[in-house]
Parts: sequence; C-alpha cells; structure tokens
Amino acid sequence: MSPEYQEYYQQLLAAFRSHEDILTSEMEVIEACFKSSLDHWGRICNLVKTRGFSCDKDEIGFFKEVKPAFAAFIEYYTYRYHALLFAPVNSPTDLERFWRWEERKMQRFYEANEEFCRYMREGATCRDEEYFLRISSGQEHVSADAIHDTDAGLRSPKDPLVTIIKAYELYGLYIETTLAPLNPL
Repeated sequence: MSPEYQEYYQQLLAAFRSHEDILTSEMEVIEACFKSSLDHWGRICNLVKTRGFSCDKDEIGFFKEVKPAFAAFIEYYTYRYHALLFAPVNSPTDLERFWRWEERKMQRFYEANEEFCRYMREGATCRDEEYFLRISSGQEHVSADAIHDTDAGLRSPKDPLVTIIKAYELYGLYIETTLAPLNPL
C-alpha cells in the first residue's frame, strides 16, 4: 500500500480506537465506525478519480489490496449491525445457534469461491490482470449492490470478493470472541 493510502488507513484505525474509547453502547460504536469507514473510503475514491493510475501494476494493487482494505470495514460493520439487530437476546442456546448460522454462512461463501479464495490465500499473481483491471470488467464479477461499490469506474471483476474475504476474516474473529463465553471449558 502506498504511503498516501497507508496514511488514510492509519487515520481510519485511529478513528476506530477513538470511537471504542468514548462511545458507550455497541450500537454507537458500530454506527460511528461504519460512518468513519464510509468517510475514509470516500476520500480514497476522490483521490483515485482525481489522479487515476499511473500503470496497470498500480491499478491491480489498488483493486487487490487498497480498496478491499477499506471496503472490508464497511462490510464488517454492516455484518455486526445485522447481528446486533437479529441475534436472540433471551436464550443462550438460540444465541449460540445464531452465531453458528453466521459461521456456516461464511463457510458457504468460502466453498462457493474456493478457487479464488485459494488464489488469494496463496498470494498468486498469474491472473491479476484478469481479476483486478477494470478493462476486464466485462467478465464475470460479483454483484455490486454494496453501498461502497456503486461507481463502476472503481470496480474490478474480483475486488468485491477480496472485500468479502477480508470482512469475513474480521467477522470470524468477532464471532469467536462472542462465542467464547457461551462455551466455557
């Protein structure tokens, strides 16, 4: 990640820490972090629209690493918001069942996208031009129904999948932390 993007990223992480330090309810934290994620992603979008990319390598890096690093937080806080709204509160058994369902949902995503997930996990680069250049956008790609992904000029065929992978990594850790008290040793 270039120093300029890295600076925005560090600012975003600092904003998250600040929200967690001063806000009292989980809902407030989620809402503030979601808003910060959208704000920082908007700044990145404006920067890219103004400057563009100097070469294919920069474009690939943006769609493979930079965009998902920011957009994953938007997805992650969306998942947490959903969980906060729909997780059962009266029954520990139902609550555990809810979290197991969320884990299965993530597992189905990984199974449905097994080849691409392996490509990313192994750090492969042989298909980067196909997956992460916008000129490849005529090929199969994930639906762009996410709030952060409305501009077709800022979308490559596979960057939405990378975003979901990164968001699920964060959400999986959150689920583990949440399930731990429900399953004491």
